[in-house]
Amino acid sequence: MIRPLTIAHTSDVHLIDGDEGANVRAAFARVVDAVLLHEAGLFLIAGDLFDHNRICGDVIDFVYAQLARVKCPTVIISGNHDNSEQDAVLARMDFGRAGAHVMLIDDAGGVVLEFPELHATVWGRCMEDHHPAHRPLAGFPSRTRDLWHIGMAHGFYSDDANADRSSLITAAEIGASGFDYLALGHVHCHRQLRHGATLAVYPGAPVPYGRDETGSMAIVRLHPGVQPRILEHPIGTRGELESESRRDSQAVQVAAAG
Repeated sequence: MIRPLTIAHTSDVHLIDGDEGANVRAAFARVVDAVLLHEAGLFLIAGDLFDHNRICGDVIDFVYAQLARVKCPTVIISGNHDNSEQDAVLARMDFGRAGAHVMLIDDAGGVVLEFPELHATVWGRCMEDHHPAHRPLAGFPSRTRDLWHIGMAHGFYSDDANADRSSLITAAEIGASGFDYLALGHVHCHRQLRHGATLAVYPGAPVPYGRDETGSMAIVRLHPGVQPRILEHPIGTRGELESESRRDSQAVQVAAAG
């Protein structure tokens, strides 16, 4: 019989190099803390883990170190900022350095990953280019047996099927997908959408735009026979994250001086 599943879901982290990216790295570390705190059985990163494809060195090593802390299956898709162009950052990475539990979906046609131990499947597709012809939910699969049917997509939601937007995701597509849970990315504010039997969620970006706003992620509880329960888990304000990153930097400097 299908069993309960807890999912941790983030997107739009937008990791960058240099000192200006310290608060973003602090936010991602807090995301991983939340994965562990809530004892998630599945961790989904729905695009734009990185802010651009020129990322190198230290930030990549930071991501390996953070993902190595996670012990549950972790699935990553690209977004419009880290899409699958030539020499893309995700394509250059070896996620095996973080552990065999980390999986990158890098097929533009879509891939279904099956996790028998979780009674779940996860479908997603990489983004090769962010343009109006790209439809993130194109080719979604049918449900596989009596398993949780989970999808991932990075794009802009509209209930207007004719909206002139790149990477459009429509209400009709969500409803037709039949996913139990659809992990969305691209919009930076937390938003929950229900169409048909499918609950689709933008988790919110871990780093908020405004200084007094709170970044967020989603913690999802799936239980057989009932609607999914969603917790908008707070990550922190921009000011809090900047203060934390300064403290970490000062601690490193003191350790180096000693």
